[in-house]
Amino acid sequence: MYLRYSAILIMSLLSANLIPVFGDDYIPPTKQEQDLYKKLLTEFEKLDVQKRDVSDVLGTFEKPLVISFPCDSTDVNELVVSVIKTKLARFSEDPYHEGGVITGGTYTWKCTVTTSDGKITINCDNELKINSDFLMQDGERDPRIKKVENQIVIYHELLHGQLMIGAIKSSEEWRNDTCNKPPDGKIDYSYSDKTHKVINPLQQEFAAQLIEQTGGKMLVKEITVEETNDGAFTTKVGSLNDFPQFIKNGIRVSLRGTNLINTEFTSHDSDIFLSGNLANKTESGIAWLYIFGTAEEKQSISEQPAETKIHIPDWVKKNTSWWVDGTLSSTDFLKGIRYLVQQGIMSVPQIAKHQGIDKVPDWVKQNAAWWSEGKIDDKTFVTGIQYLISVGIISV
Repeated sequence: MYLRYSAILIMSLLSANLIPVFGDDYIPPTKQEQDLYKKLLTEFEKLDVQKRDVSDVLGTFEKPLVISFPCDSTDVNELVVSVIKTKLARFSEDPYHEGGVITGGTYTWKCTVTTSDGKITINCDNELKINSDFLMQDGERDPRIKKVENQIVIYHELLHGQLMIGAIKSSEEWRNDTCNKPPDGKIDYSYSDKTHKVINPLQQEFAAQLIEQTGGKMLVKEITVEETNDGAFTTKVGSLNDFPQFIKNGIRVSLRGTNLINTEFTSHDSDIFLSGNLANKTESGIAWLYIFGTAEEKQSISEQPAETKIHIPDWVKKNTSWWVDGTLSSTDFLKGIRYLVQQGIMSVPQIAKHQGIDKVPDWVKQNAAWWSEGKIDDKTFVTGIQYLISVGIISV
């Protein structure tokens, strides 16, 4: 078996501007943004997973949603009318975003409030923005994860709109508060969930369903402040044995972190560990781990027949046993393997190169020990050699 760690994604994919903004500063989206939004929305509407109904906010892209309700006779105001519209707008890293983060999208509540003769009118020209440059880039992202992440962005931003609309339509607390606003009072937009207390569990369940449909598994790990040392942490996040369906051909682990920096994976025996730091030492961090098998990936990359001839001379097994018991150094062992591959003595199918770790993992030596003892076959041992090539420990 072998374990592959993908490039770590440390970013904020999701954001929202929830402070009302006044003035006519609308900038139309680019054609790339329009085309990507249409594509993602079409895919989103076809998804067969459980998710919160966001039809109200989607309807505001087509026509204004008007919500009105009378106030009680004892309230300060008599009537509240909300008119909500949403437009796709050009993405920009504006002042609402924290410096240095990569944002996949924003949903902005842009409302003007007028009070006249006991009537409050809330006129909202909201904007959805998507960062098409980021969402369309390939980089190191697994295409399966990229598709899921992009759907999370759309769902997340639509929820910022839908949750606020839900409060306007049915929250007695919000309605009572608004009915008693003085002319200079501020409208409560907190229901759009800037802190993500409602959205986080919704999008987590949404993501888990999509990952499973794609053939993978998703783990969620919270890194609390208490379990860190001045923000630094190393924590076990899983075990290879938790995923027997993937072990034979290898496991790929990818991460999306919230409030996590300087992250890296390590493995010991069959356990997977995550190390890093909390960006804000006073708040917990959240790690989403996407687990996939690599059999399909290797087949498409290698473009080799399903059965590739593997021949390993007997004397290589003797060298391997010396390496395992410490008689032969790792440097000399790897030099020998490199020579065998370069000379064609050991046939290793060509695979794509990924940068990862800089030393031989413990599980590779364990595999080597089992192979030298005849407990695993040549093909399984070569899988470990393929891994060493893929992460650049052996260059051929």
